[in-house]
Amino acid sequence: MKSSEINILLVCSKYMPEYSGAGFRAHNLYKRLIKKYSSLKLSVLCGAETENSSSEYEYDGFKVRRVANKPYPSLSSSLLKYFQIGVNFRSEYREALKFMNTIEPVPDIIHVFGKNYVTVAALNFASSKKIPALIELVCEMDTPYQYVPFPDRFLIKGIFPPVYKTVCISEKLQETCLSHGIKKENIWCRPNPVNEEIFHPIEEKIRNEYRSKNTKFGSEDILISYIAKFRPSKNHDFLIDVMKKLPDEFKLFLKGPLVDSGPLKERDKKLYKGLGRKIKEYKLEERIELQSGFSDNIHELYGMADVYAFPSTQEGLGTPVLESLSCGVPVVANNIPGVTDTMIDDGRNGFICNLDCGEFAEKIKTASTFSTEQKKAEAEKVIRSAGTEVLDGEYFSIIEKLMN
Repeated sequence: MKSSEINILLVCSKYMPEYSGAGFRAHNLYKRLIKKYSSLKLSVLCGAETENSSSEYEYDGFKVRRVANKPYPSLSSSLLKYFQIGVNFRSEYREALKFMNTIEPVPDIIHVFGKNYVTVAALNFASSKKIPALIELVCEMDTPYQYVPFPDRFLIKGIFPPVYKTVCISEKLQETCLSHGIKKENIWCRPNPVNEEIFHPIEEKIRNEYRSKNTKFGSEDILISYIAKFRPSKNHDFLIDVMKKLPDEFKLFLKGPLVDSGPLKERDKKLYKGLGRKIKEYKLEERIELQSGFSDNIHELYGMADVYAFPSTQEGLGTPVLESLSCGVPVVANNIPGVTDTMIDDGRNGFICNLDCGEFAEKIKTASTFSTEQKKAEAEKVIRSAGTEVLDGEYFSIIEKLMN
């Protein structure tokens, strides 16, 4: 091994090809970093939600070890579930530790995204081996620390190693860290990186091409987009109600991944079917297009819109807001203090409002009238503060400092 090499173990609660917003961003982060900094070497360890079989595979050039072997993949509805949770935890925790003890060379940095039994193992491994850690807090949470079930928590702590840096994607998460005793110098509060090579304003001709390619709507329509995983907290249902308050020229495009296995399959499948029924009940089939599936052309789905709607009720950051703004698309979002209100400048790049259908509709109508010049200027502001050129350099700087 060359002395200049920096060996990173990336540990994610979920990782591609299983859909995970955080896993997807972690993957893209290291694709960029390794291209820019040849000294970085990466291996990946992950858990899973929709899979329950451990395996080794390669994804987009990275070697991945998945730990997923819950003896009780479906939990009881009785008190027996607490016993089952403990058994599941110990099974995956031990397998993850066993794998990490075989890694050669020993990682210089462990970079953790998310929370599950595998990430608990990774941070305890880092603590025992005195390996510095980068710890990404990727969604809204009550505590920055990892969850360990009873009674294992008496022996296994969800603590951080002696040398670490937490990465908070919103001011709200930063406040959570501070309230749990994490010092400010151990926190990096930053937005999720926006790839300015993909997310940037486009000409009207290209916008119309994207719209024709991806939807049934035309250039004369005023198009609202919302791209989010189909689950209750994303609140797709609300936008169908909003559409009843908008004139006929307003159209809505809804798309997102839908889990096809695992414990949440039936819940999310029921939600998706319910959206389709509601669209028919309201006779909005000609004005709302509903699609399921992962999108590898997400920039097209933002860029084709006149307004991006964001009615989510719970978010760590809301990366689609930043990406849409970078594309020059104004955003109308639910008011999530410390999250959406830190990105949206009311009346300039969109609006923050309560989950009131009438208010949301009025803000969408106003946002759709913003000038091209105004939208481009606001996009440039986002790219200057959240572009990958800025944030990738900061990531590498932090990795070097953790090693010293």
